[in-house]
Amino acid sequence: MKKLQVLLLSLCAFFFAGCSSKTDSPSGIVKEYLDYIQAGNYDKAVKCFHFEKEVDEAELKALAGKLEAGYNKEGKLKSYEIVSEEITKDDQGNEMKGKVEVKLFYVNDKEDEQTIKTVKEGGKWMIDFSIKG
Repeated sequence: MKKLQVLLLSLCAFFFAGCSSKTDSPSGIVKEYLDYIQAGNYDKAVKCFHFEKEVDEAELKALAGKLEAGYNKEGKLKSYEIVSEEITKDDQGNEMKGKVEVKLFYVNDKEDEQTIKTVKEGGKWMIDFSIKG
């Protein structure tokens, strides 16, 4: 009976962990973004970005194309590692900005380190991206 309880508790914990949002931390949104990049789904990757101005679908498509060209220039992303996460709070103690250090590994054996900046908007973490126009 005790084994059954442990099994059921484990299954519930696994189910609820799978339902948690990846946007609940700076490293979570970076993982979501890089998972899309690895899968070659650049249209979904750009949906992880926070823009300072309204962006229409045509701009998102163009950005997805640039993103794909940039990552493919280095070779397909094979894997990544989150190295560190830093969160900045405002005067009231609210989490507002984050920086995530990542190490990228490409199929051509190249490696790259990047700092990805994030911002919290509406309770969700997004990758901080600004279109210069």
